Amino acid sequence: MLFRSTGVGLRAQGGTPFIRQTAYIKASNPQMGAHFGSGGTLLGDSVAMSANGLTLAVGAPDENSGAKGVNGNQNDTSVAGSGTVYVFTRPNANGAWTQQAYVKASNPGMGDAFGHIVALSADGNTMAVSAYYEASAAKGINGNQDDDSIPQAGAVYIF
Repeated sequence: MLFRSTGVGLRAQGGTPFIRQTAYIKASNPQMGAHFGSGGTLLGDSVAMSANGLTLAVGAPDENSGAKGVNGNQNDTSVAGSGTVYVFTRPNANGAWTQQAYVKASNPGMGDAFGHIVALSADGNTMAVSAYYEASAAKGINGNQDDDSIPQAGAVYIF
């Protein structure tokens, strides 16, 4: 067993795997019950890292902001359970992590769970985010997001 990724903190030392923590990351607006980084069989995969290890996206599907789009008002707690994704980057494998973006749906709704599942492309430049309780009756791509006539229909947003 041989590990050699110093940027991730995993390498062999004397034949024994060595794992070290390289960062402790939290939401820029922590909220009770937001479920920052939730995951597991029933909770989704709300943490994604690019293949090069320089971009990290972390969902908080129960975050409460009513902000729309990218880098809106994180202190707005008007839409319970709308969800969000925090994007963190670092300049190189040994660099410090910084928050690059606070990402919300273009149509945040109560209980939408935006950020339930998050996926990043290998280079970290494209992100897909699910909101599995989003309620629009829109069909296909770029339909009417304001029609909330089908509860829990779900949607995926591409950034």
